[in-house]
Amino acid sequence: MPSRDGRSPEAAPESPVLVARIVKPHGLRGEVRVESLSDVSGRFRVGATFWLLGEPPARVTVAEVRGEPRGGVYLRFKEWSSIDEAVAARGRYLAVAEAERPALPEGSYYHDQLRGLVAWTETGERVGVVREVWSTGPHDVLVLDADGAERLLASVKSVVVDVDLAGGRIIVRPPNGWLDDDAL
Repeated sequence: MPSRDGRSPEAAPESPVLVARIVKPHGLRGEVRVESLSDVSGRFRVGATFWLLGEPPARVTVAEVRGEPRGGVYLRFKEWSSIDEAVAARGRYLAVAEAERPALPEGSYYHDQLRGLVAWTETGERVGVVREVWSTGPHDVLVLDADGAERLLASVKSVVVDVDLAGGRIIVRPPNGWLDDDAL
C-alpha cells in the first residue's frame, strides 16, 4: 500500500539495530520524546534517518532535535506534521540497519554484538552467557548468566582475551577465585 506521499513502503532491515524508543508525543506538531538506546555520539541530528519499526515500517528523517537538562531528547520528523502521527508512534522503536552503524576500532564491539555470546575460560570451562553489558565509566562490565546465577566480569584486555563474534564466544581470564562456587 502506498504511503500518503504516493511512495510504496520499504521493508525494514532484517537485523535492525535499535537506537531509541518513542516514549510519548510532545506538543501539537508531531514532536516526540525518545529514550536513547544508543551510545553513538551525535546519533540524533538534523538530517539523520531512521527506521520506525512496527506496522507499517517507515523511514523517518529528523527535522529538529532538542535536548533537555535531565537528558531527554525530543525529535520532530520531516514526515510528521501533527500530534496524531506522534501518538500513533508511541512505544515504537527507531532503528538503523547494521550496515549504517559507524565502524568501531579493532577490538571494540557494540553491546548488542556481545549479548548472547558464551564466555569460556582459556582452559575450556564454560563460564556463562553474556546477558547484558553495563557502561560504568572506566570500563564496561559483562553481566553473565552462569546457570541461573549472575556473575559480573570487567571487560578489560587483561580479562577478556578474545571475542569471536562468528563463533558466538568470548574467551576470558577471570581473576583468581572468581570461578569458586562461594564467590557467587
